[in-house]
Amino acid sequence: MFDFGGEKIILKHKNKEYSWHDLKKLIIPRAAFLKKSECKNLLLCCDDHFEFIINFLAGVYAGKEIFLLQDITKMYLLEGEFITEIKNLEEEFELPVINPEKIFINLFTSGSTSTPKKVHKNLQNVLSEADDMYELFPIDKSLVFVTTTKFTHMFSLTFAFIMPLVKGFVINADVVKFPEQITDKNYVFITSPSFLDMMAKYDNNPQPPKYIFSAGAPLKNSTFKYFEKNSRVVDIYGSTETSTVGYKTSSDAAGLTVCSNVKISTDTDSRLRVKSNYFLEDELTVNDIVEISGNTFKVLNRSDRILKIQEKRISADELEEYLNRHSLIENSYCFKNGERAAAIVVLTPQGKEELLNTGVPDFTKNLKIHVRKYSEIVPQRWRFLDEIPKTTSGKADKEKIKKIFGLNLAMPLIFTRNITGNHAEFELTFLRHSNFFKGHFPEIPILPGVVQLYFAHFFAGEIFGKISENKIKKVKFSKIIKPDTKIILRLMNNDLSVDFSYSDGKNNFSSGTFIK
Repeated sequence: MFDFGGEKIILKHKNKEYSWHDLKKLIIPRAAFLKKSECKNLLLCCDDHFEFIINFLAGVYAGKEIFLLQDITKMYLLEGEFITEIKNLEEEFELPVINPEKIFINLFTSGSTSTPKKVHKNLQNVLSEADDMYELFPIDKSLVFVTTTKFTHMFSLTFAFIMPLVKGFVINADVVKFPEQITDKNYVFITSPSFLDMMAKYDNNPQPPKYIFSAGAPLKNSTFKYFEKNSRVVDIYGSTETSTVGYKTSSDAAGLTVCSNVKISTDTDSRLRVKSNYFLEDELTVNDIVEISGNTFKVLNRSDRILKIQEKRISADELEEYLNRHSLIENSYCFKNGERAAAIVVLTPQGKEELLNTGVPDFTKNLKIHVRKYSEIVPQRWRFLDEIPKTTSGKADKEKIKKIFGLNLAMPLIFTRNITGNHAEFELTFLRHSNFFKGHFPEIPILPGVVQLYFAHFFAGEIFGKISENKIKKVKFSKIIKPDTKIILRLMNNDLSVDFSYSDGKNNFSSGTFIK
């Protein structure tokens, strides 16, 4: 089924090329091990694309039911026994002919909660989608597929793995976390809106891709326009349950085009209903409220984004639209926090200066007055961030947002952030009305050392991954930091540690090292 003939190169990884003949040498001993195991379920949660590809194909040839989990810490929520470690079994094993309808794949989506929701498909569903997408978007066979997304996502599984694999493209299996890590010149880029937003914001597009496929959330119009000057951009609309439903290939397009072999309609509440060969069910209904016109449609709202506050209802999208009308607001994200509406607000550069000069109490008071022009419901809890936290698939990261609103410490105001490889730099300030200045000290408030350590650790973990909370060395506090002082937090990621320092360009305030 995946036999591409002898020596044709189908995979690149760490400057080494692999033919199907090379891959079979790696797949066969793992498939032999899996085949001998009595456990029927294989759990994959690999960040390493190369290991994922080998293990996935080994699981297919061993006839296992495959479970793709995006976050290994959620494994405790799954029921049943799973193979989580694959070993090599050096014995004779001939790769069998596969019936893709008999190979089942389970993906997980958080849906409207942070609890994984299982989505059950078979390999034929994925292959059908891959075939249709290949027919829909003719791509030159000389292009290499590069991705920033995990193969445990439905979008990435189809577009970055299965489609290029079965259609004879080369997959670059190196993990890309930053634009500087892209080494191919002629490539198809499978990525998320948040990654593209970052590239556009910092004008960081060193090797413009020939093709871009993005999914997970609608691509911002400004980002779309930035990339379509040099690349063909395809904004994919779909979900883990439905797979691809529609797409947009121009920033000027009024709506989304329905895919050729997909049929859509609406229920009595105008929610989208989908029929296709990309899932096992006859029909699926999703929470998006849409307006259909011929073979195009517009997403108007989501039924699960309706907030009920004090017996009144409002769409979170509407609330965000009202906030975004303010001249000092660049973007926003609204949700229900307890019994109150809450908002994450990304300010323009002028807005950040205004917040610094005015202070949080008066600034939020003015925002509430602005929202009351349009709505009875007004956010009561606020966080001012430099970007809305996103998952790798480009959706709002609800767990990270929950964590930020659950902090006992006020967040610093970030003016700029610059991340390149293993180095990160934040220009920020700790605002005078932050709760950790109260009582420390009444006459001359200064920033507590524990707060400096906390946020250095917080941002290091956000960018470079999990870091030990209790292991720190070489801590040095040189000068006090006063409220509203613009300072620079620098982070350097090493093999076994992360160094941090706070300075203002002239004075070093503090520094230290976190041990991983």
